[in-house]
Amino acid sequence: MKRIVLCLLLLTFVLTTFCFVPATAAAEDYSYLEIKQDGVCLYENTVVQDVLFILPKTYYVKLIKANLTSVYHLVEYNGVRGLVKAAEVSDTPELNVLSPYYTNRTISANAGQYLYAKPAFAEQTNLIASELTALLYLGKTNGEKRNYSTATWFAVLYANQVYYIHSAMTEDLDLLEFGIPAHPNSAASSGNVDGDETAAKDKDKGGSSVDTVRILLILGMFVPIVIILVVLFRPRKKFARSRSDREAEDDDY
Repeated sequence: MKRIVLCLLLLTFVLTTFCFVPATAAAEDYSYLEIKQDGVCLYENTVVQDVLFILPKTYYVKLIKANLTSVYHLVEYNGVRGLVKAAEVSDTPELNVLSPYYTNRTISANAGQYLYAKPAFAEQTNLIASELTALLYLGKTNGEKRNYSTATWFAVLYANQVYYIHSAMTEDLDLLEFGIPAHPNSAASSGNVDGDETAAKDKDKGGSSVDTVRILLILGMFVPIVIILVVLFRPRKKFARSRSDREAEDDDY
């Protein structure tokens, strides 16, 4: 009876694993669209086309909903959701993109500088940017110039919220002159025509590694189960002697 109960428990475990693990894996699969040109904006909405920031060329956005309208895709960039014009990104979504798909750069503010809710000096917040160490660079945008030589602001991510800081208020003026290095998937990042081929190989490796993990997971599940079943149902040696054997042995004496 105990064997039957244990077998039912093992069967329940296997069925539960197969029902829920694939669904979880599928929920984490996204496709990506490459930023193919300069000046591609991430918009907050389609009504007045509020620009959140300009997306860096050669990087990617995570596709949330294609063709949300006849003009826009709903996408996500480093946790920030917004809209991009379908005509300004790649036509064919990609599945395996080298991580991170966004720029992995932080911004350092000059002493005493603040973050702003919009790229305008009247939108100053109470957050002192120079005291914050986790300002993730999102992209550039244009705003008020005031007495500075440039109207370029940096959009940054802090506490899952988009803020802005004038470029002249930071220690990252190299972004104005040199910009951001190209994404590793891009041919421009390697500086040769073999860049696309290298990126394709990296994608294949990424896909095969995922398959390998899934295979190992399945083997890791089934091997212990098989061992348990073999131990439970293997024939047992009978050490207890039958009554007739004991009586025959007594007659010998």
